[in-house]
Amino acid sequence: MRICLVNALFHPFSGGVEKHMYELSRELVRQGVDVTVVTAKLKGTKAYEEIDGVKVHRVPSLELRVPGLYPPPLVLSPLFFLYLWRLDMENRFDVIHLQNRFFPDFDTAAIYAKLRRKPFMMTIHNARPVGISLPITAAGLAYDWLIGRWPFALADRIIAVSEWVKFDIVKYRIDPGKIVPIHNGINVNEFRPTDSKNLRRQFGVADSPMLLFVGRMITQKGVSYLISAMPTVLKRHPAARLFLVGRGNALEGLKRQVEAMGLEKNVVFSGYLSEEQLKEAYGTCDLFVLPSVWEVLPIAILEAMSSGRPVVCTTAGGNQELVRDGVNGLVVPMRNPEALAEKINILLEDREKRMAMGLQSRKIAEEEFDWGLIAARTKDVYEDLLMKNRIP
Repeated sequence: MRICLVNALFHPFSGGVEKHMYELSRELVRQGVDVTVVTAKLKGTKAYEEIDGVKVHRVPSLELRVPGLYPPPLVLSPLFFLYLWRLDMENRFDVIHLQNRFFPDFDTAAIYAKLRRKPFMMTIHNARPVGISLPITAAGLAYDWLIGRWPFALADRIIAVSEWVKFDIVKYRIDPGKIVPIHNGINVNEFRPTDSKNLRRQFGVADSPMLLFVGRMITQKGVSYLISAMPTVLKRHPAARLFLVGRGNALEGLKRQVEAMGLEKNVVFSGYLSEEQLKEAYGTCDLFVLPSVWEVLPIAILEAMSSGRPVVCTTAGGNQELVRDGVNGLVVPMRNPEALAEKINILLEDREKRMAMGLQSRKIAEEEFDWGLIAARTKDVYEDLLMKNRIP
């Protein structure tokens, strides 16, 4: 079985979709699938390489950096269609699987597959852009109705990374019968609890209760609400430290908020962390907090769960498909600093509860979200689609 995964961005570019593709493609190869990734050639990357058996072809592209635009960068590849055709002639792909609808040149994979009468699949990593802010909602819906929904409409099968996003995306008049929910995955062998204190000592939080956030510093992540919750947390836990990992166009505004609130000693902006430092941050924090106002199925929660951490998160998107309230974490309403502070305080005050929830987080990650399981389910969808495609 020869699968072609398509997206403008791929490893070593770091993002949720890219991490999903990277782990999925490697695990599919381990399970006997021939996988080719077709992506953009960004500055500093090779035109062709193999990564753990995954064949990665990077096509010539123009990379535009537009400050304030999400997601960065904007990638244009007017000749992508022709490169896909050439690679298909060489490899005879059985299924073409697009991973992102926000790069119009790469969306033409849907048209190519239909013209060549090949099975075409799409993965929904992002729901409708509704509820983040008025400008994003207006621009995002306009884009989707004009361009973004068409790969969904043309797809023979769609994978939704959460149940929530499945029911959200059908509002674009997409047939729900062709959508299969398969969650994001996590490599449970790479994210584990740790007793290491190196990172804590480096940032001056060695002996402090450590609240961790990991994600892009953008409006939809709701970090400003978490910062606003800190004074209430500090009244009961004055030594607590909020450790913020990530970059994005909201970063400077968040730093100004911290300064205006006089929280410089209690809120740490880590800047860039290596992969090993990030794993240590997850494995050594007291609890992980995700205050998002818009999500689909965040990999950051899965990384925290695999690291054996309890989670406090909002009701955004598919969060509650990962965090079972009262089992492996606590769930609060969106845009509510008071509720965030209350739940954070509950866990900071009860070490046994944190430990019990952390054990449940790890158990759920192992039993439901390991990449071996997720790749096997994806492989089943490929095989089912190919079998039905062969029926006269």
